[in-house]
Amino acid sequence: MATLCGSVCFLFVIMVIASSPAAVAAAGEDIVEETCGQCSRSNPNVNYTLCVSSLSGYPGADLHGLALFSTMPLRSALATIASEARVLRDRAPPGSPPRSCLDSCLEVFRDAAYNLGNAVAAIESWRYGDAKTAMSATTDAPVTCEDEFKGQGMATPPAIKARTKPLFQHGVISLAIISLL
Repeated sequence: MATLCGSVCFLFVIMVIASSPAAVAAAGEDIVEETCGQCSRSNPNVNYTLCVSSLSGYPGADLHGLALFSTMPLRSALATIASEARVLRDRAPPGSPPRSCLDSCLEVFRDAAYNLGNAVAAIESWRYGDAKTAMSATTDAPVTCEDEFKGQGMATPPAIKARTKPLFQHGVISLAIISLL
């Protein structure tokens, strides 16, 4: 009887320790670091440090949750880059090549925001193939915008260029996590 009571007490103490905030945070850090490590090993475009820093605020999330959380920086990044493109477009003379490129970029970013919404809905519905397709289209947006300028023999405006790389990197991280599901 004493052994049974000792075993039950021991299990209770272990359960309390394992469910402590520190233990939950450590487990959350482990899945984030493990997931980001897998992603960066499978895709050289995944920035491990950015991945960990982007997802470390979500302790206790499973891989499905990390896939959803990884989309969050993309929403604000798309809004910011579209806003910057709109300002630059409004300053460019009508009919000019820069204005044409910026109009194309705005359309690409609108489509990317729509595709991002589809990716999130697909993740929420556990339709990972659809999520991967939609996220891939979202991730291509910054490259497509830069290609518009290259096609006209122009440099991408610095204000846009500065925002395309982080947007692309967050998209690649999200796409890599979705690919693990």
